[in-house]
Order: sequence, then C-alpha cells, then structure tokens
Amino acid sequence: MLDLSLPAGLRDLLPDHSADLAELSGSLHQVFSSFGYRRVLLPTLERLEVVERGLSPAAVAGVLKFVEPGSGEVVAIRPDITPQIARLYASRPDALPAPARLCYDGPVLRAHEARAGRPREVYQAGIELLGEGGPSADAEGLSVLARALASAGLGDAVIEVGHARFAQEVVAAAGLPPAARAEAAVALARKDEGALAALARRARGSAAARAALPALAGLYGDRALERAREVAEVAPGAAAALGEVEAAIKLARRRGLPEVAVDLGEVRGLGYYTGITFAGYAPGAGSEVASGGRYDGLLARFGRPGPAIGFAVDLEFATQALERAGARRAPRRRDAGRRRRR
Repeated sequence: MLDLSLPAGLRDLLPDHSADLAELSGSLHQVFSSFGYRRVLLPTLERLEVVERGLSPAAVAGVLKFVEPGSGEVVAIRPDITPQIARLYASRPDALPAPARLCYDGPVLRAHEARAGRPREVYQAGIELLGEGGPSADAEGLSVLARALASAGLGDAVIEVGHARFAQEVVAAAGLPPAARAEAAVALARKDEGALAALARRARGSAAARAALPALAGLYGDRALERAREVAEVAPGAAAALGEVEAAIKLARRRGLPEVAVDLGEVRGLGYYTGITFAGYAPGAGSEVASGGRYDGLLARFGRPGPAIGFAVDLEFATQALERAGARRAPRRRDAGRRRRR
C-alpha cells in the first residue's frame, strides 16, 4: 500500500491556512515597500559552495544537499535566504548599487528539525539593507520590523534587542580556553548563571572579567542596559557593542519605535551576525516570529565587501499568533466565497 505520509518535519498547508500565510506576507510587503524595499525572487536551489560560504560550520551541517543528475554539481536546497541575497548583491552591482534595499518571501528547508516539533520547512518574508551601516541603518531595521509586525496585527509583539559581540567580548576578556567557549555559549542560551560561574573558575582572565562572566545570564529585563554598562567595563569591545545598541534604540525611538526589551546575554546562530541583533516574540506563537541583525562580514565572503542588516519574519509562527489571538481573517474570505457561489 502506498504510504501517503510526508517525510519527518514536513507538513501540508490547507487552503484556509495557506490563505492566511499569503495575506500576512502581503501585509508585510506593503510595509517593506513603503520604506523603499524592492522585492526579489530567488531559486530554492544554490550551489553548495555558495551556501557553505554564507553559513557557519554548525549551520552547514543542517543543509540538505544532493548531486544534480545532469551536471554532476553538488547543490543544496536553501536553508537560509540571506546568503542568497548576498550572492545576488555581489554578482549584480550594475543592477543593485549601494545601498540596496531588497525584500523577499519564500520557503527555506533544513535537513533536520531544529528541535522536536518545529518544522524543517519554514516560510519567511524579510528585508535586507545592503551597503549601509551605522546607527541610522540599525534604527531603520528596528523601525521596519516594528511597523511590519504592527501592520500585520502583531502590535503586541515584543521586540528584543541584543548584540552579537557583547557576550563574546566578555567571554574573551574572562580568558576562557577555546574548548570552554562552546560550553559558555550553551550556558548563555539557557541563562544558566551557575554554569557560567563554574566556567569562570576555569578562566585565566582578570578577576573583574571572570566575575563579570556569570552576570551575562541576567542581562535582560528591567534595567538591563544599566547592568550591561557595569559588565562592559571589563572589556572595551563590549563597551563599543553596547554603544551601538544604545545609539540604534535612541534613534529608532525618535522615529516612533515603541518600547523594546534588551537581552545582551543572548547569542544567535547562523554564523554571520556581527552587530546589533533583534527578535520578535508574540503571544500565542510557539517560537520567535521574527529574527535578524547586522552581518557586516558576510558580503565580503562573496566578493563585494560592505555593511548589511536585515531580518526575516517566520510566517508560520506569526500566523499561529494571529490565529490564537482571534485575529485571523480567513473566515471573511470563506463567507465571501459562499456568497459568490449562491
């Protein structure tokens, strides 16, 4: 008998749910367009060498790849769209002068589930601002994300701001051996102050830097920026990172950004973030509804160096939040369809 089930981690989206995702993507793109972002359509397959150049070794391990029968080339199904944007930007400077504001939507596919219950195929819509850096570009990324989530009906989502280098600089100042830095990343992800304290006892840095290491687990919530200033005193690089976060938030607030949360102990994956990072969390969603940040080193890997920042909205989790909040609009479409058939 034919097995009609799907491979693990994949699922069908039925008409109503598919319509919700399409409507949400349309709402997001209206906001992207209002900020001057232009839409691009990208293939789902890339040469493996392009994908590998754009991701960390850990992320590359989750890439689904195969040999094309005709050419013998090793190709990959994209696990992330940002490296594709970087490849496009590097290959077409004639059509995409800096700064380039691009937006997109489409699925990405990973070889394995990131965690139990999370789909391997993720539908995204996002933006990339290429060739422009500094506080103004960081503030623009935050402002576009906040406006997009609000326009989509997720105005109660919390935007959390961090920095890719802050915790790294403190860990380096503490003098952790290279083998222990991976343990520190796991402890930071879990907010495990006890594990960080144990690692600090194995560190070789100054007493002040070693004492600051466990404090990274608590750099979120009320007065997080104030506590971060104290921690940053042990590492000049951390102080510089904190300054970038504060400058971006200050400028974005002038442009109407609502209150944001701060988490400077957060570490994010994919291997290309270099500066400010942000994520969106909405009630009712099983995971973050958006994530992104600054990745100033990625474009150079593709031969066209320059600063860049962007984010992606997870359409599935954003729709989940809308549906659980009772904000879905599909019933009106179904009612309209029934009226047309009468």
